[in-house]
Amino acid sequence: TDRDGVLADFDGYAEEFNLTSAVIKCRLGAYLDMKPMPGALNAMHDLVGLGYDVWIATKPPTGVASAYAEKAEWVFKYLPEFKQKLIITPNKGLLGNRLDFLIDDRPEKAHCCDFPGRVLHFIDGTFGWVEILRYFRRNSRE
Repeated sequence: TDRDGVLADFDGYAEEFNLTSAVIKCRLGAYLDMKPMPGALNAMHDLVGLGYDVWIATKPPTGVASAYAEKAEWVFKYLPEFKQKLIITPNKGLLGNRLDFLIDDRPEKAHCCDFPGRVLHFIDGTFGWVEILRYFRRNSRE
């Protein structure tokens, strides 16, 4: 599961402070201050409860060392049980296998197109956490 835009509300933070994504990527404290996406924290626990081995994969902005630490600290704060299941990588295509899933709001970024499993395009309000959980509940019964 991606962090920004799926677990953490990147766009909400941008709107709240009227900032562009380029500014946010370099702003000290931004990644730590983002609020969780509605339903995201419970959804992560629900996926584990369905028997899935859930990991968090996030792409850091190039050259912004503080973003690495802030993204990790956010996970430690909101989803501490995933602190050993966090991958920070510029290339999500290197992760997983053909049986795995990647939930990402920007599948055109971070080499998601090279991910060997199935990429689920997270779209808040259209294919968000309610729909994602419905999809996984249906698949866990098959």
